[in-house]
Amino acid sequence: MLALVLLTGYSACAQQLTLPDAPSHHKFFDRQNTVAFSTLAGLIAVDAVTTQRLTNSGQAREANPLWRPMVQQGWQGEMAASALGFSAALGVAYTFHKTGHHKMERWANWFTVGIEAANDTHNLFLDARR
Repeated sequence: MLALVLLTGYSACAQQLTLPDAPSHHKFFDRQNTVAFSTLAGLIAVDAVTTQRLTNSGQAREANPLWRPMVQQGWQGEMAASALGFSAALGVAYTFHKTGHHKMERWANWFTVGIEAANDTHNLFLDARR
């Protein structure tokens, strides 16, 4: 009986505690995100140019099966695929931002930049071997 009274009192005490305010939030387009998105935009542009050069020369084909039908349509399709990719990265980051997952927002931004940089390096390597 004593344990029940103690646990009930502890439970009531725990419910009265309030959580501290969350740390201040940053604006979505702050300096770090602006740098990340600008870098990503530049890398996507390099990817578009190198992908079209490689596919038009017949040396390579688009590896992403979702983008392949668009990329095979030429520059218009390439720009549509690039815009969709950039929008997806922006949307994921914004979703993390709005839900308060700011570290995940930063990680997602720079992870996307890293993946795109690796892809561009691969494309440039193939293009240099032409």
